[in-house]
Amino acid sequence: MNPSTRTLLSQLLTLSSQDVYLVGGSVRDLVIGRNDIKDIDVLMPAGSEAIARVFAGRIGGSFFFLDETRKISRVVKRNGHESLHFDFTNFEGPDVQTDLGRRDFTINAMALDLREFIARGSLGGLIDPFHGMRDVHDKLIRVTRPDVLDDDPLRLIRAVRFCATLGFAIEDLTSEHIRQRAKRIAGPSPERVRDELFLILSEKQAGKNLLLLDSLGLLPVILPELEPLRGFTPGMYHVHDVLTHSFKTAGYIDTVLDELGDFFPAYAGSVRTHLEEHLEPLVPRIAASRFASLLHDMAKPDTFTNADGHIRFYGHDNLGSEKCQFVCRRLRLSRNTEALVSRLIKFHMRLFNLSTPGGPSRNAMYRYCRDLGDALPESLLLAQADARATSEIMPKEKFMDTRKSMASVLEYYYTKFLKAEAAPLVTGNDLIRLGLAPGPRFREILEEMKERQAEGVVRNRQEALAYLEQLK
Repeated sequence: MNPSTRTLLSQLLTLSSQDVYLVGGSVRDLVIGRNDIKDIDVLMPAGSEAIARVFAGRIGGSFFFLDETRKISRVVKRNGHESLHFDFTNFEGPDVQTDLGRRDFTINAMALDLREFIARGSLGGLIDPFHGMRDVHDKLIRVTRPDVLDDDPLRLIRAVRFCATLGFAIEDLTSEHIRQRAKRIAGPSPERVRDELFLILSEKQAGKNLLLLDSLGLLPVILPELEPLRGFTPGMYHVHDVLTHSFKTAGYIDTVLDELGDFFPAYAGSVRTHLEEHLEPLVPRIAASRFASLLHDMAKPDTFTNADGHIRFYGHDNLGSEKCQFVCRRLRLSRNTEALVSRLIKFHMRLFNLSTPGGPSRNAMYRYCRDLGDALPESLLLAQADARATSEIMPKEKFMDTRKSMASVLEYYYTKFLKAEAAPLVTGNDLIRLGLAPGPRFREILEEMKERQAEGVVRNRQEALAYLEQLK
């Protein structure tokens, strides 16, 4: 454990003569061998909330209740951009073993005597009634008892979340317990399910983890809108059903990201930094991108046509964009996340349309960037992942390689478009001074000027004003 964290915990021990235990994820992480632990779970027989309040004052942290009725509290100690969370709870039952027995998985049902840990600096005081240490070493997620899944059905999806975040596998009997109860995932609030889903989508191997959610029977309950894609295999290039294609597209997001440095070295760092930005708590842009990749073809069954063997899905991008908004609202996602996912689905075919033999024109690239705005990197990522998933089943001569077009658009976006957006050469005030009245044409002129600026046709403000004079 980080020495500064140990020092803070040593101060905690001076505030109470009671037994004090580390429990849950913090103990699991110590067993795994992680040192930089940011979330510390503290368990005491009683009165932990009072100790937590004093502890917050002692270390210069902030105190608040997570659940005042159950007397669960949190102390947050900030250090620059980072923070430590100390969550305090009291025994639920007469002793620590009883308390551990109510916890979800064996890897989270271990306790460590804090006084002994601070004194010895080892795990010698580990309390492990369910053999959690063994399961940590074997990288297994196992329930402490089957009915803990009934106590809180959110644990059904949390099992998958731990697979995603820890790289563990779910033990076979636990998997069967989850399948038997899969429909109960409809019970917890949409917000709680959403948070677990996006913690899963924030990790690599999203395709694999989505398949796991599906194999456990959870995904059809969480996202019933995807069920029409199951078994839907239209056309000669749909060897897999569309749902499987969607899983594969989500998986290829990681492949494209891993290869960014090879194909687009000048912009790989900028794209990765952009994707780490959060649209809302627990929803980084990369997770929203994976979510969009899962939903991107959700309207194909609605738009399917077969005219003399020519299969088409006209408008599946626009209709899918509309349908995804209802999914986002049901999951209580923010407007920012909804807007991003909706735009990605609406324009997920745009890169394919730009991938002509001569490459995309500057006008086409400008309009693509304009329509996507700050979602342009995610749009390129989705399109490239979609292309990779399609390439698995399409003859080589039929496959359209979009990497060159992606490189052209990325370069244009970072070197031309963003600069024109950040510092336009003319504004609405310039148009008003020329006697133009605000209205539809007003907006069209400003867009045209930004396009010409991004193209390099208009290079400075003097040239921009001269061009405006011609419009009078």
